[in-house]
Parts: sequence; structure tokens; C-alpha cells
Amino acid sequence: MNLSPLIVTYLSLFLIAFTIALVPLFAKHQKILIYVSFPLMSIASAIAVVAGIWSVAIDTPESVTLSIGLPDLPFHLRLDPLSGFFLTVIGLLSFFVSIYSTGYCKGYAGKRSVTHLVIFYSLFIAGMFLVVLSDDAFFFLISWELMAIASYFLVMFEDELIENRRAAFLYLVVAHIGALAILLSFGVLAGATGLESFSGYTFDAMRQTEFPLKWATVAFLLAFFGFSAKAGVIPLHVWLPEA
Repeated sequence: MNLSPLIVTYLSLFLIAFTIALVPLFAKHQKILIYVSFPLMSIASAIAVVAGIWSVAIDTPESVTLSIGLPDLPFHLRLDPLSGFFLTVIGLLSFFVSIYSTGYCKGYAGKRSVTHLVIFYSLFIAGMFLVVLSDDAFFFLISWELMAIASYFLVMFEDELIENRRAAFLYLVVAHIGALAILLSFGVLAGATGLESFSGYTFDAMRQTEFPLKWATVAFLLAFFGFSAKAGVIPLHVWLPEA
């Protein structure tokens, strides 16, 4: 098997999974957990940056179909220059955040467990990577939900504070209203492809379809609303100051 940007991305995701698998081993040794998990996450992020830059540089899309979804709904992954660019940006941000988190979480040592923080932080980073790699609506929404649920628990970390619980609940409501809008947008696009069964749910099928202006407009507005809600764009930013 020849090394490629997509293979390198798999390595990053594997390292994130490995980090999560190590958590139970160090759950009773919080300082060790902090000094092991966050450096591993920074390495995983750096690997993702390498994969993203490499993909942009070679300008050659890579696709793979994984038959691990529901029947007739396999997962499709794609790494091209556009997704490579966003993978690079996300990887850079998570690299620096992971380095900072090592020192930040030392303040919790001996005061409260950071076990759940490490798990959901790792899942959050994995979710962001998978979102930009997704090449079908089904896998995109699964990755989107992984990211949303993980970030909910991150906001809830200091759950003894009522304002944190309120912020997390508000975020979850707005995020899922946005997710519903994105789901409807994908439904409009998939239906407009004219393909039978679930064939139209892949982004490849959507890319090859000439959409009528009215349906393209509806899909755009739904997607814009959904992504704006998640990103906290005004006036859908009600959750952001709380979080």
C-alpha cells in the first residue's frame, strides 16, 4: 500500500482512537493522563496538518468507500485540496489547543477528574476531522453529531455551575435545530438528483447534478441557517456568550 494523504489521515484518526483507549489505564493517575493524552492529541493534530498540506500540494482527490454503515448506506470519505485546506486549519488549531491544554488541565489535578474532558476533547477533534473528510450526507451527519455531542459535554465539564448546565443545554438545542436544517438541505439536494434508492445521498452524485435554481436556493438557505446556528453567526449566536 502506497503512502498517501488519506492514509496519513487514517494514522491521525488511529492515534486519536489510541488516546481514548489509553484513558481507562490512567484514570486513577490524573497527572499522567494529562501528560500523555494531550501530547498524543497534539501529535495526531500535527499528522493531520501534514496530510492536509500534502493533499493541497498534490492536487489529487482521493476517495474511499467503507462498507461499515447501514445496508445500502456505506460510508464515503474523500480528501481533496478543499478538504485538505480545512483539515490543515483544524489540525493547526487543535495542535496549539492540545499543547495549551496540557498546562491548563494541570490546574484541575487533585481537584476534579479530567477523564471525561480528555475523552470528549478527543472525540471532538475526531468529529471535526471526519466532517471535512465525509463524502456523503449520512456519514457527514454522523460526524457532525459526534462533534456536537462531544462539545456539549465539554461545555458541561464544570457541571456544578448552573450557568454551565444552562449554556450546554442551550447550545445543544441550537446545534440540533441547525443539524435539522442541514439534514433538510441534504434531503433537497439528494431528491433533486433524481436518483433512485439512496444513491443520491453521496456528495459525488450531488456534484454531478445540475440543480434547478429554486431547489438550489432552498438547499443553500437551509444549509446557511444550519451552519450559522452551529457557528454562532448573528442573530443565531444566542448560545455563544453563554458557552
